Amino acid sequence: MNRVPLPAPVRGAPPPAGRGTLAGRLLVLLALWAGAPPGARAEDGPPVLVEGVAQAAELAAGALAWTGRVEVPAEATALHVVAAADQDVDLFLEHGRPLEGAFEGEADWSSRGERQAAVVSVTREDEPSLSDGVWYVHVVPVGGRDRPAHLEVVAFVDRPGGPRTLLPGLEEAHDVELPAAGPQVRTFLPATAAGLVLRWEGLAEDRLRYEARGPKDAVRAGRALERLVLDRAESPAGTWLLTITAEEGDLPERVRAEVLWREGTAPAPPEDHLPVVRPGASVVLTLGGPTGPRSQMVRIPVAAGTAGFQVEAANDAGADVDMYVRRGRPLALGDQDADYFALTCSTHERVLVGGARPLAEGTYYCEVVLVTGEGPVPVRLRVRAYPPRAGRGTWGEREPGPIGPGAWVRGRVRSCLAGLHWYAVEVPAGARSLHALLLDATAPLDLVLARRTDGSIMQRALTPRVDERLDVLFRPPPEGPRHFLLGVMNRNPYEEVVDYRIAIAFDAPPELPSDLLWPPVMDTTRASPRTRAAAATVELTIQDGSGGSGTCVSPRGHILTCRHVLELDQEGGPIQREGVLVAFPRRIDAVPVQSYLARVLYDDRERDLALLEVAEDIFGRPPPADLALPWLALGRSEDLEIGEAVWVLGYPSEGSEASRTPVILTCGSVAGFESRAGRRTWIKTDAWIGLGHSGGSLVNGRFELVGVPAATLGPHESLGLAVPVEQVPEAWTRVVVGAHPAASR
Repeated sequence: MNRVPLPAPVRGAPPPAGRGTLAGRLLVLLALWAGAPPGARAEDGPPVLVEGVAQAAELAAGALAWTGRVEVPAEATALHVVAAADQDVDLFLEHGRPLEGAFEGEADWSSRGERQAAVVSVTREDEPSLSDGVWYVHVVPVGGRDRPAHLEVVAFVDRPGGPRTLLPGLEEAHDVELPAAGPQVRTFLPATAAGLVLRWEGLAEDRLRYEARGPKDAVRAGRALERLVLDRAESPAGTWLLTITAEEGDLPERVRAEVLWREGTAPAPPEDHLPVVRPGASVVLTLGGPTGPRSQMVRIPVAAGTAGFQVEAANDAGADVDMYVRRGRPLALGDQDADYFALTCSTHERVLVGGARPLAEGTYYCEVVLVTGEGPVPVRLRVRAYPPRAGRGTWGEREPGPIGPGAWVRGRVRSCLAGLHWYAVEVPAGARSLHALLLDATAPLDLVLARRTDGSIMQRALTPRVDERLDVLFRPPPEGPRHFLLGVMNRNPYEEVVDYRIAIAFDAPPELPSDLLWPPVMDTTRASPRTRAAAATVELTIQDGSGGSGTCVSPRGHILTCRHVLELDQEGGPIQREGVLVAFPRRIDAVPVQSYLARVLYDDRERDLALLEVAEDIFGRPPPADLALPWLALGRSEDLEIGEAVWVLGYPSEGSEASRTPVILTCGSVAGFESRAGRRTWIKTDAWIGLGHSGGSLVNGRFELVGVPAATLGPHESLGLAVPVEQVPEAWTRVVVGAHPAASR
């Protein structure tokens, strides 16, 4: 599920020649006055942008621009302005006076193009240069002016000795000076972006640490990486401040850095076109089909004092639909920004909206999504209000059971019944933080924290991992007990039943269970060669949820795989170098257990190979000195003959009815070879290789590793290709043999 970055905004592009006329300027002025938000009338002046704080605004349908202003002090070295929206926008800056409509012809600086975000950066060295005083900011929608535009506008002013601002829009990486006292770099994550990526050159050292602080007390910390990803699934939108420190020694004097935003979802539909469904009414929505949408949204007006309401979606076509509800604004990212949702795999879906107190007055937006089925599928959507003191809420009609601190509780989520299992949590007075830890899930699960008052989601942890952690800070600590709902969520309809165990604690993470002092692995003492080969074949997962397979080639945890298994953005692009999730099988008939995090030691784009090393377990603990993982010895592919039997091991996505699969072994023969410059480059086999097998094991009759499955050939994928182990560079082999001499081929 790779995301494509937004086109890079042009840094300080001189505006093109304007086409302004006197009549046109008068029309623009009238439209600006009519469409400006409160506080932006001519008599009050445009709103002032507070540095680093996003100004949310709504531009009325038909209005041509939103205008704001920012004060630039004499000591400023740079001014940065970001405009993001739910439709394409242009951004114009002018010093000293607001523009009167001829934006293209009169603006000092502009960022123009068909994208949902625009950035302008101005420094003292630019022409025209940064000047002291008031700068006026104009945001102009370039498409869809027949509907309102939801805007985010934020300004940053760089000063000597202050944090450096890094934003998309630079044509190449930026040099950043790192003072010995600890550098601070700030950036901005728009709500319309799916995530943000910071790339670094010169920070990949174990002694360097980073701490990233964002909105809503969000904190990310760890070893300094060549790449830091802030995904909107777990990172709130807004300004982020990144601090780099060294545990010992000095920081590097200078590093190279660049920023990109991951493209967000499609713009929300115009509100005027959304059907209104009042409590007590219903509507039929048609989803799917050759030209129909797979999702539709409706508006639900809610009056003051309403205890709550439920939305039901039913169809007779046997299709699975999900529902998402949000108050105040249309949804854009599904479960990532919904206040309420229903995710069962039933044909009859129901979401309950409400909590212990009456709902806030306003408009609630409900999105219905066709999950399975081609359509067209008629879905009847019905809204019903329930009376006060009905005892219902987001949790359903039965009060959720409590979960107390310190004890590990086993639970189960059934996707066709609920998709969510709720616990009641009481946070005592004075608690500074709440920590929830979920372990041993048989499939990836997620955690959400909801308010007891209205049942809405306030924080969520959504990752592809089967262990999940949610950390909530309370600033200031509550003066009295506070009540919340902790939800365990299954977002995958193909995982009908998922078991797990969970614990919570206050002011510190829960202590780990005694059986997890160190992750166990499969006992292969009396196992057959086939089982030993399966035990050494691992599943790899990277931070965007994709991945593949790998082979452990030393008991110290050296893992050989394909480089493309680790690629994050595009084919042949950068790879994830730290924190690669490694899962070893503990049983042949069960999915592998995600137990370790690995780092990349070497990678080779031309050979499509990478060598990783287990760095720690999923709890951040370093491996013990006597670590002994299942492993496979390197064989010799040069000894293979055409027609010789070979086996392929890995974790193909088509190997199970569920979202993850136990290890799969397929048998075939050597179908042929490919060579270049007298050296074998490919082993061809008719053993089945599927999506997800990449990076796994191709073994000979002695169950030695002779190749790394990488690709398939033909329209029916009838031939698989594997990289011969002789392609592994000698330097890599020396590292593996140095860790365990018996691993030599």
